[in-house]
Amino acid sequence: MTVDWWTPVLAFLGGGGGAWLSYRAARRDTVARQEGERHDLTQREGQGRREEWGRRFTAALDDIASDEFRRRELGRTVLVHLSGSELATAEERELADVVLERGALLEDDGDVLPTPPEGILVDDLRVEEDDGDIRKRR
Repeated sequence: MTVDWWTPVLAFLGGGGGAWLSYRAARRDTVARQEGERHDLTQREGQGRREEWGRRFTAALDDIASDEFRRRELGRTVLVHLSGSELATAEERELADVVLERGALLEDDGDVLPTPPEGILVDDLRVEEDDGDIRKRR
């Protein structure tokens, strides 16, 4: 008679233990799947932001190459902001800085401006414009 009583109790405990283990495994899998989805979403958002930065960078380069003064200035302004943007990687921000620096060294006709010697102050520079009239120089 004692054996008849223990059998249902042990079956109940075994079923409860199995259900608990099943719950823990399902919960672990659910949490892992949610973490994976969050990671994927974060990666997609980051990639989308970098792509948007690239589109803005390309548009700014197009504007800088424009013949219109206003578009060139707006393109430079956008590049300045892009060079400090958190949307881009450090390499992309450095690229924007290099484009700005090289662009500052070019004249409108494509000639490279002379760079002052290192250590010289801007206030020490004297700029003269050559208008082609020799008589004024004497």
